[in-house]
Amino acid sequence: MAKFIQLNSGNLGLFKEIEKSLWRFFRLFDNLCFLCYQETLRQVNEGGTRSNRKYWCCCMIDNQVHDNWESLNVIQQRIGGKNWYEKIKKETNFFRSEIVKKRMPGNGPCPALCETGCLIKRFRPITCTTQLCEKMLFILSRLAIENATWSKPLQIEDIIKLPEILKTLYGLESKRKVYRQHAKEYIKSVNKIRTKFARVDAVKKKQLIEEAIHFFFIKGGK
Repeated sequence: MAKFIQLNSGNLGLFKEIEKSLWRFFRLFDNLCFLCYQETLRQVNEGGTRSNRKYWCCCMIDNQVHDNWESLNVIQQRIGGKNWYEKIKKETNFFRSEIVKKRMPGNGPCPALCETGCLIKRFRPITCTTQLCEKMLFILSRLAIENATWSKPLQIEDIIKLPEILKTLYGLESKRKVYRQHAKEYIKSVNKIRTKFARVDAVKKKQLIEEAIHFFFIKGGK
């Protein structure tokens, strides 16, 4: 059954504000995603049996565009026109065609992924906007910013208390009313963890990022 997507300009505006606050937080992981992508690509090209596949770059093994197509398509058509998907695929086709030749453990790679990252710049699927991979959780835990397990990916609301409003803002739920105050509370909570993370010594963070890549890609998370 097709999902009923109920868009509201005010709600999308609040989602955009929250999305920006989340991106400011995720940027503090510096080059972690790029290193993860590079190591994933290296292991993909090596061939053979790889025991660490579940730790590969999430954009390489998951296709959130496919998994969230109905809601994502409605929103992206609204802000980017009806041909938004064709435009993205045209830009990423060669890059993806080289990876698709390899067998991936999930339904990836994501069609919005290219060498420089994701081409969807606004209103990405909620999972993409809030997910913390095992490597991110490892870093946050080792820095004592949040005491989180790193056995599997989590959403940010799994480690800090946040208002449950994103699905409503994204048009996936319509039963509850969301006000600007709810968005402010969400952003305040995200900013709180971001501030703690921003205080970390740059050298120490760099070392932990490299340690996380080694721990998951080489040691298999053990």
